[in-house]
Amino acid sequence: MTASNTWSIRRSKSTDLDGVRKLLTGAGLPVLDLENASGLRFWVTEDGNRLIGAIGLEPFGAAGLLRSLVVSPSHRQQGLGTALVAALERELTAEGVEALVLLTETAESFFEGMGYTVTDRAHVPDAIKQSAEFRSLCPASAVCMTKSLSSARARVSHG
Repeated sequence: MTASNTWSIRRSKSTDLDGVRKLLTGAGLPVLDLENASGLRFWVTEDGNRLIGAIGLEPFGAAGLLRSLVVSPSHRQQGLGTALVAALERELTAEGVEALVLLTETAESFFEGMGYTVTDRAHVPDAIKQSAEFRSLCPASAVCMTKSLSSARARVSHG
């Protein structure tokens, strides 16, 4: 990141959905269930008034399905993806979410660098296995990864 960056991260508003859809579609990420995935919410990155990144979460009790991290091609390699994941994790840790699950075809090494580990799909909570993302939107070849947020919550509670 450079000092000249003017982007910020915030929770998305309903008016952001078209911009999020455009980013996801441009990156070849799933958009079919954006309106009907239960509780799906996004955090967005802006540069001025333009959306340049997004990350989604589909909640499943104490676990969450991290959905569709995307940064516009013109803003990659500036730390935006890392900042989006960190913002999501901080907020979810404060909310008491214990673990995150994700599927990826292209970002395994990125998420490993952020503390996620490859996990067999059989070890994912049943509710997440029933999500559209797991059942049909992501191919079986996608790598499943998880991260425990419990240790982060302990640091927040005791720090």
